[in-house]
Amino acid sequence: MFDILSTKRKYRALHGNSKNLHDEESEELLTDGDHVAALTARKSKAWIGFTLLNLVLFVASLTLRITTHYQYPPGKNAALKRLSYWSPILDDVEIPSFTAKINGTLFPKEHRSIAREEPSSVNDEAWHKFEKVLTHVVTRDEIIKLGKDPETVARFEDEYWGMGNDAYMVQLDVMHQIHCLNLLRKAAFAEYPGYSPELGPFDKMWWIHLSHCTDILLQNIQCAANTEVLTLAWVESRDVPWPDFSVNRQCRDFDTLVKWQQEHAVDADKFDKMPVPENAFKWPAPWKKQDFELGEKLGQQDSDLGLPESHSHGH
Repeated sequence: MFDILSTKRKYRALHGNSKNLHDEESEELLTDGDHVAALTARKSKAWIGFTLLNLVLFVASLTLRITTHYQYPPGKNAALKRLSYWSPILDDVEIPSFTAKINGTLFPKEHRSIAREEPSSVNDEAWHKFEKVLTHVVTRDEIIKLGKDPETVARFEDEYWGMGNDAYMVQLDVMHQIHCLNLLRKAAFAEYPGYSPELGPFDKMWWIHLSHCTDILLQNIQCAANTEVLTLAWVESRDVPWPDFSVNRQCRDFDTLVKWQQEHAVDADKFDKMPVPENAFKWPAPWKKQDFELGEKLGQQDSDLGLPESHSHGH
């Protein structure tokens, strides 16, 4: 009897232990299930994040592509427009580009450019034609595209030109640069044997003009900042390598610009005879009131240069 009671007690104890074991196993299974569920949730969140990131990158890429397309639409001078400020010529005529080798030899070749010709009155005449600056017509909206104030830009008066009231004056900057180069050329060769360039009186204004041209050319070189490199070579009787200035460059077709200028310019003789309109906006003369020039604040200047009202620095 005691054995039976003892057995029952043992059975009950064993039964109780089995229940506890079952509970522990259930808890372990539940814990494993929670772990798997949590891991799955984390993976789902990671995939959602990855998908959202890809979606954001796709939208950003698409937006950039669309913006670039409208800012630099394909067509005339599309590549050139990316590297240039707006100009009417870019919308008007295709400017070809080509690869060319710059002639950088120290000593001239058989076929010389205008810049390597011997200084003379004949050469000066060729330069005079080469540097010819002509004037063109643009609209008010195009003046704004140039970043200028139409109220201060000279207009072609309808009474004289018959162009209406939306005709403003512009000129090709590159031709002014050539003018400046020609001025420096004359100054550099002024003492060349047998050469007597027309340089005008060497007054204060002449030196100001010369320094202006030097500065303009330097700024344009810095702005263009070409990335070509020079190779070096050993030359007899020299202890240091000789630079090869004849580099290959990607060039714009300058002849296209010249042709466009000639075909679209107003009559030069009529322009030279044009009277100053009575109601034209006039800036103070910078050689008299030297605090500003065309609205630009100037530095400390000398006293009144005493220049006549009709003075022009040759541009």
